[in-house]
Amino acid sequence: MAGLAAYLNFRPEQHWILGLTALITAISVEGTIRSHPDWREGNFGTLSYAFLPLLAVLAAGLFINEVIDGYARVAAGLAAGAATGFLLYAEYHSITPSKPLFAPTRLVLAITTYLAALGLFTVFLAQDLNLPASTAIVGAISFALALDLLRESRSRSTSSLLAALAVGISIGELRVALYYFPLDELLAGALMIIGFYVATGLVHHLLDEDLRPSTITEYVVVSIVSAAAVVFARQLL
Repeated sequence: MAGLAAYLNFRPEQHWILGLTALITAISVEGTIRSHPDWREGNFGTLSYAFLPLLAVLAAGLFINEVIDGYARVAAGLAAGAATGFLLYAEYHSITPSKPLFAPTRLVLAITTYLAALGLFTVFLAQDLNLPASTAIVGAISFALALDLLRESRSRSTSSLLAALAVGISIGELRVALYYFPLDELLAGALMIIGFYVATGLVHHLLDEDLRPSTITEYVVVSIVSAAAVVFARQLL
C-alpha cells in the first residue's frame, strides 16, 4: 500500500519503487502459498501464484499513473494497495478445490487477471515502443496471466504451460495485427482483452477435454458482439 502511494506521489517518477513493491508482493504471496498446509506441489509450483500479484501491482501503479491526476492519485494508490491484500487472501484460499472459499476466490482472481491484462495492455500500447518490443511485452504478460487462469484446469502439468505459451504467442500476434489499424490505446487494449478472454477460455475447455462445437460457437459470438460493442461505444465517446 505504501509503495504504490509513494510511487504515485513522487515526482519525477521513480519506477524502481513500483518494481520493488511488485516484487515484494510477489515474494510475499509465494511464501504464503508454500506455508499452506495443503500445498503439495513443491517450491517451483508456487511461482505460478506469484505472477498475478506481481503484474496486478504493476498494472495498478502504471494505469493510475497514466489516467489519474492530483490528490486522487494517492487515494487510488492506497485503495489498490488495500485490494492487493485481498488478492493475497484469495490466492491463499484458491489452493484447495474442496474448500468452500475456492469458487468465490477463483472468481476474484479471474476478474483481477482480466483487469490487470486490460491495464497493462492499455499502458504499454500508449508508450512509444517499437512493434517488436511491444509485441514481446504483450506476449509475456499474456503468458504469465494465462498461467494463473489455467491453474484450475484438470491438466496442471506441462500441457498447461504449453497452453499458456500458445495464448501468449496468439495475443502477441493480435498485437501485430492491430498495429496496422488506426486505433487509440483504449480501443486497442479493449480488443486485446477480448482476444485474451477468448483464447484463455477455449484453451481452458481444451485442457479439460470438454471443448465442443457449441462452445466454440459461443466464444465466436461473444467475441464478435463484444468487439462490435466496444468499437461502437468508442465511436460515441
